[in-house]
Amino acid sequence: MQSIDKPYKTKRVVRATTLALVLFIVGIPQTTETMVINSKFKRLSLLPNLGLNRIISYQDNPKLPVSSSNSTIFRIVHIGDSHIQAGFFTGEVRRLLSSYYNDSAISVGYVFPYNLAGTNSPSDYSFTSNSNWTFRKVLISDECIGAGLSGMIMETADINPSLSVSLKSKKNGDKYFDEITVLFESESNEIEVLPEGIKFDVKSKDANHVHLKFDSPVSEANFQFGGQGAKLSISGLILENSKSKIVYNSAGLNGADVKSYLRAASLGNQLALINPQLVIVSLGTNDAYHPLFDASTFSSMLDSLVVRVKKAVPNSTILLTIPGDHLVSRTNPNPNLLLVKEAIITTAIENGCCVWDFHTLMGGEGSIRTWNGMGLTAPDLLHLNAKGYQLQGELLFEALTTSI
Repeated sequence: MQSIDKPYKTKRVVRATTLALVLFIVGIPQTTETMVINSKFKRLSLLPNLGLNRIISYQDNPKLPVSSSNSTIFRIVHIGDSHIQAGFFTGEVRRLLSSYYNDSAISVGYVFPYNLAGTNSPSDYSFTSNSNWTFRKVLISDECIGAGLSGMIMETADINPSLSVSLKSKKNGDKYFDEITVLFESESNEIEVLPEGIKFDVKSKDANHVHLKFDSPVSEANFQFGGQGAKLSISGLILENSKSKIVYNSAGLNGADVKSYLRAASLGNQLALINPQLVIVSLGTNDAYHPLFDASTFSSMLDSLVVRVKKAVPNSTILLTIPGDHLVSRTNPNPNLLLVKEAIITTAIENGCCVWDFHTLMGGEGSIRTWNGMGLTAPDLLHLNAKGYQLQGELLFEALTTSI
């Protein structure tokens, strides 16, 4: 089996690089559009390890690569930190996979009212509400809370609270859904989810979720919750189009580390409910950045998280991604990233997971400076900007759809 730490020769030539070379040799008219394309390929040419863009599997029969010939809906869950919450990275993967599947009925999947919590949100959706909600995160205390994929919950004691969600987007185009699952906890088992002006059937219901099927797809909906007790807690919604061929669920939490997700008490239940073929975990940046980082503690906690995911969805493939390069206080490379990388690879080997090494793909230690020179990073030299995350999304898409 190929070791992810050692460079290796490969006959595979990355599709984007091949096209870049063809365009460079043949030459194309310098319109605005082609200038953008050339700029993008110029950036790709500066990545010294582009040929290493592949998934390394330590699982006997992984559900990879993603194949557009799947006869059933392919579901993915991707959780992580601030690199995931904003949705630039995962949104690009979703867009490219939908195109790969020739899927016009794009499902957004898991959503959370980040904008109501006063934090950044993916641009695919937005929420409004006239009710009084409070928000809690798994970052705040060492106690577990009923959070799931997003690491957050929203709570209200209002009578018959309401919540509206919209998938209307001038930038990305409207998306439609005809199935919705509300993930909640209530002091009453008689919770009702009532979409206004929409005919629906209840497909399934228990103490932690309600799954509704609409008669026809909609791009926005307003819901009223009835029958709750003194307090209602919502940990997210799942919006799907029943005609979708692939559903890419993503959720992140600014500042999250591995320990944070160990406090998300509903994570396992939500994973089991979605039952994805692939679970992607993108954590480690905040762990490495912590001044009291301890490699053995990180390794132990990551192992516990992977074991929890495997228990919830034993038939799923788990893909651990290695964090990209960054600088500490915009000055020096973070040596802890190499320890995080080693721990992730060891955990993958011991638990039969897959690995995507974005750190090496970026160029290794100090490569954030190169990405900054290409105009792909945020000023903090810790995060990428929108263009940088979109490039990262393109690279992950290439890896997901390439033979292991």
